[in-house]
Amino acid sequence: MRSLPLALGLAAAAPAEAQQLAYADVAEAGVASAGAGAGDSPAAAPTWLRYALLDRFEWNVASGEDGFGWDFSTLVGGEKNRVYLATSGEGGASGRLDYAELDALYSRYLGGDIDLNLGIRYDIRPRPSRAYAALGGQYDDGKLWLGAWAYFSHRGEASARLAGYYNLPVTGPLVLQPSFELDANAADVPELGLGRGLSYAELGLRLRYRLGKHFAPYLGVSWSRDLGRTARLTRAAGDDPEAKSVVAGLNAYWGD
Repeated sequence: MRSLPLALGLAAAAPAEAQQLAYADVAEAGVASAGAGAGDSPAAAPTWLRYALLDRFEWNVASGEDGFGWDFSTLVGGEKNRVYLATSGEGGASGRLDYAELDALYSRYLGGDIDLNLGIRYDIRPRPSRAYAALGGQYDDGKLWLGAWAYFSHRGEASARLAGYYNLPVTGPLVLQPSFELDANAADVPELGLGRGLSYAELGLRLRYRLGKHFAPYLGVSWSRDLGRTARLTRAAGDDPEAKSVVAGLNAYWGD
């Protein structure tokens, strides 16, 4: 994903490279915590660590070149004032790095499962690199997560991202997670292969098998497509604007 991904600028989750935002399994973590008896003393995360989430660490098998992807985020701080740090990216089987994003955001908890985010996003790839001011927010009730951000680059380029997912318990340790991402740009940015208007869409479906509290291997499918003027720029460069793949990877979570 271009991602994703969870804070303003969070994101995650790529031109077929998404930022996906942080996907915290808060509900499952909460159930596990509630189940610990008063006499138990399980290893607890530091009080300043709200969560650390490796949402995607995966290999994808596609009709063209196979590749890899990752999406990691962590939230640290108190009940109201926090810092959100994230990284996401994608690349090819040859080791080529197609997309890499870093995010550093101030996160203010507003109540009602809503956070307001303000900070910086930096895209290492594609070239030329870009720095963005990021403003947005996210809703996370432990199962449903939605995030929306606006970005303004150091060259005055404006863009936006909307992403989300839902953790659907299937049976026992199985959890099905549908996800989506939608990107848009206010103007053409030919040097990055981006066109004005809706520019990128991604859908994913991953089935996780939880092994204890922290780890969950998964299998799934992913579809992404450049849209509109961006798709025309992609074709002009000799590339396919659409990508479909089967993915396999690991999800890991630590938190309160």
